Amino acid sequence: MSKHLRLALLQLEQYDTKRFLANKNMDDESLVKRISWTARLRLTSYLSTLLGIVGANMLIGTVVHVIEGMIWHRAKKQIANLKKRGLKVVAIAGSYGKTSVKNYAYDLMRSKYEVVATPESFNTVFGIAKCLEYEVSDKIEIFIVEVGAYHIGDIIHLLEMVQPDLGVLTGMARQHLERFGSWENIQLAKSEIAVFMKKVGGELVANGSDETVVQNVEKLGVKLAWYRGKDRREINLNGARAIALAMGVSEEEIMKVKIREPKNRFEMTTERYGMKVIDDSFSSNDRGFKDALTYLGQQKKYVRILVTPGLVELGNESNQIHEELGRVIVGKVDLVILVGKNERTNSLEQGMAGKVRLLHIDKTLDFIRAVHDLKLKKEPLVLLENDVTENYD
Repeated sequence: MSKHLRLALLQLEQYDTKRFLANKNMDDESLVKRISWTARLRLTSYLSTLLGIVGANMLIGTVVHVIEGMIWHRAKKQIANLKKRGLKVVAIAGSYGKTSVKNYAYDLMRSKYEVVATPESFNTVFGIAKCLEYEVSDKIEIFIVEVGAYHIGDIIHLLEMVQPDLGVLTGMARQHLERFGSWENIQLAKSEIAVFMKKVGGELVANGSDETVVQNVEKLGVKLAWYRGKDRREINLNGARAIALAMGVSEEEIMKVKIREPKNRFEMTTERYGMKVIDDSFSSNDRGFKDALTYLGQQKKYVRILVTPGLVELGNESNQIHEELGRVIVGKVDLVILVGKNERTNSLEQGMAGKVRLLHIDKTLDFIRAVHDLKLKKEPLVLLENDVTENYD
């Protein structure tokens, strides 16, 4: 195996040594083209001549951890000073819906306030601190922060840095299950925002349409404002509306706002693919997958097509979850196009039990040719659910 392939795998695993060593694609040289030569990767490559890639990564990881601690303290101090001048902070946590709710809330509040939201999925110490440094000036009135987590304690760590006035919990799902270790750990980790808001005497806005959220949060005694909806988009919009109301935007002001749809998050598009596609390719989990299937199942005037490689990072529960999803697919989809052949797609097939028409493709965008070649009599509607890089195959 080449050095460049090892570096590519390390970067794809986000410099996690354990996941790097466990990666099964040690002979796939095609991954080398995915390398992004960041400063960290260049330094790892240089030091690896003396220490090996694992040794270099561990050394650099220690240095990064120290630097992250310094940045955390600096950002906390910056936010504390800005809050003295009137800044309000909204922190959003959850397994799904964070970015959509954040973007909707930004649109609803910016007509009344000077608002900054962390861009895209900047939900780590480094990402939040960078946004704070370059975009949050004295004139900013509201800072909306997305907080991410791979482990128990990650959310608390970020909340202690940003000191939110309002917390938001968008949902709990079995996403990144492999990293968290168990479904129970995911629930504990996501509940940290409720625990923190109770501790500081703040309010939590939470998704009441998610039964797991309700079960975990109600018993904690935090001040609560629930939001609900009949489908994913309505739930996310109502979450943003609840945030805006909590921050002083009136119903009348909310009604005047034109909402923009987030990219690749249940986005309906025709221009990009030459056919109607619901693009939900950014990130997926079992809860969101089922919600998307429910919506697709209702669109009976179309040929309903699902394109998916399955879900990743589900650990030992992957086969069980994919078989369950396969059973949910039956009756809601006219054609399933599976991307790749692996344990995920095999388990989806087992769940469908031959009850749905099935095609296989090698890469996600191959679905365009596959659908056109079918020469369908009815207009197709394609649900693009998740998009997985090659290191998961």
